[in-house]
Amino acid sequence: MILLSTLLLLPGCRREPKRSAPKSTTALMDQVAKAPDYRPLADGRLTRSQIRMYLDVQRREQELRKAGTESATAGLRAARELGYNPKEYAWVRDRAQDAEMLLTTQALSRRVAEARQAILARLRRQREAAKSAEERAGIDRQIRELETPSGTDKADPIQAANAALLAEVRHGQ
Repeated sequence: MILLSTLLLLPGCRREPKRSAPKSTTALMDQVAKAPDYRPLADGRLTRSQIRMYLDVQRREQELRKAGTESATAGLRAARELGYNPKEYAWVRDRAQDAEMLLTTQALSRRVAEARQAILARLRRQREAAKSAEERAGIDRQIRELETPSGTDKADPIQAANAALLAEVRHGQ
């Protein structure tokens, strides 16, 4: 009877899981705060070694996230684990993300330009086959609208240099 009572009570006597995440997050943030300050070069350009650091940390961050580390701290935790200054990493990450956004925007702009050229070619063929002056005038109007530049989206030269270096290092790995 005592044995049966004990077996029935044991499932209700669970231990609470350890709640070490806040402590470890707090400890991580303390370590980050104590890390040496990082003073970037005045021109804001990334170096090849900083790009490599960024890519190394990104790979480790993905591993940590798969293992259940909080997304908010995974990058800083990965930087610390790999021996990088988390303050430098945070600065590099921001510049690299800007560079990645520029690379994405440039790729999209190329696709839009290719589509525009295909549409222009189709409109020119339609113009040649048009039966009336009114139809040709409407097509000419569409052609002019597509040929008119929509604006000059000039990238910041430093951001463009960072994007080019990021693409070069990424493709070299």
